[in-house]
Parts: sequence; C-alpha cells; structure tokens
Amino acid sequence: MMKKKLFTMAMAIALIAVSIVGMSLAYFTDKDEATNTFTAGGVKIDLIEQQRNEAGTELEEFEQDQVLMPIVGSAQGEKDALGQPVAANYVDKIVTIKNTGKSDAFIRAYFAIPSALDDGEDTYNAGANVLHFNFGNKFAEDGLTTTYGKEWNWKHDNKWNYFETTIDGVAYNVYYADYHQALAANETTEQFVSGVYLDKTFDKKGDEYYAFGEKVDLSDLIQNGELNVKCPVVAVAVQAAGFDNADAAITAAFGAKFNPFGGTVTNWQ
Repeated sequence: MMKKKLFTMAMAIALIAVSIVGMSLAYFTDKDEATNTFTAGGVKIDLIEQQRNEAGTELEEFEQDQVLMPIVGSAQGEKDALGQPVAANYVDKIVTIKNTGKSDAFIRAYFAIPSALDDGEDTYNAGANVLHFNFGNKFAEDGLTTTYGKEWNWKHDNKWNYFETTIDGVAYNVYYADYHQALAANETTEQFVSGVYLDKTFDKKGDEYYAFGEKVDLSDLIQNGELNVKCPVVAVAVQAAGFDNADAAITAAFGAKFNPFGGTVTNWQ
C-alpha cells in the first residue's frame, strides 16, 4: 500500500461476531471495529450498519448482542415497508458505504463467511450452507428490487467474485462486489447486504450440529467449548480520477487478487 502513494485510498472494516449456543446464536458487532477507517490522502469512507427500529418504521444504528435463531418463514418471501423480510428471526444487517471525502471514489466491499457454514460454490451443498446473507435491496419505480447485479456487481464472466483465505486460523469463503459507478463525495451507496439468517434446518443434538438432516462439522469454530463465528465485512475505496472502473482502480492501488484480511488467497475467481 505504501508503494502506491500516487493513489488515494481508504478501507473500512466491520466485524460481525456470532456465537452458537444450543439452537441459537448470539450476534453482535464491535462498534469500534465497525467505525474504523484507514485513509491515505483525500479519500475517506464510512461503513454504515443499520437495522429496523422496534416499530419497524425507520432505520437506526445496528444494535450489538442480538440473538439469532433458525429462521421461521422465508427471507425471500414477504417484505415490509422498509423492504426487509418479515420472517421471524431474520437479523437486519443493512450495510452501506458513504464517501466522506472530497473526491469521487470507486468502492469494493467484501463479506466473509466461515467455510464450515457456507458451501462456497454455485452448486448447492446440503449440510454446508448454514449461515445465509441477503443481498441489498432498494425501492425503484416498479417497486422493491435487489441491488445485486445492478448497483453492486457480485459476478464477472458469470462467476462469483470469490476467494478463500484464512482469518485468525479459520478458513473463510469471501464474496466481494464492486459498486457500479464512482461514488461522489458525500454520497452513499445503495445497500451492499441487508441481513443474515440461520437456516431453518439448523439443529444441535448433544455436542453435534446438523443442517438439512446432515451432520455439520463445526469443530474448527469451537473455542472454550462454545461455537464462535466471526463474519468480517470490509470496504475499500480508491480515487476515481484516472480509472475507468473499480476493478482497475483497486488492482492498481492494492495489487491483483487483493485480500484485505491478509494471508494467502486460494481459489480466486
């Protein structure tokens, strides 16, 4: 990063920590981590995390220490006036990025899930796809629509923007998306993601975990006798001047196959 002084860049990091106890998960975000930004030059960004208020009428700052239980209903089904699922046990995690600097910036955001809880492939893998996240959404002239493939580009050549890495000794599947255009100063992106939920088939029997009727090996996530999971969310920004798109800007500033979590990258797509 220090070698690229001619580029203006920034990074924001948020950590989602999850602890599974029995059939529930304690879900929380460390506020200090969530508001941390790394800047060089004029580009600055804030990673914003929100949720619905108790009345479900407006958004508020994300609350820590929420409990996540297996979803009841469908996260893809009925939505409320804010565009969020009405299914019980869905946990809002509405992520947007604001450009707080003075110059236009290209934005890329990353969402990491422990490999033990995610299939990591386009093909469905029962027993491995346990912790889900929803893409962002927004209201348009024709009603509620997704930001997937529109404001946020999650794929290239019909393949996921995806790689695998290790964070604090735990294997992760990382999905990332580029914002579709340069973000002007003082503007905020559309939603990157809107929330997470535990699959309705998740269960614990004794010391073993199951999903889709199959045993799930979560031994790598157990610490001090409890299942502890962290799902980091990271946003990176680079000055737009001189570049045609986010991929070109981020590759030039940070290098090809950039991994904001550090460590070795495998299975880059």
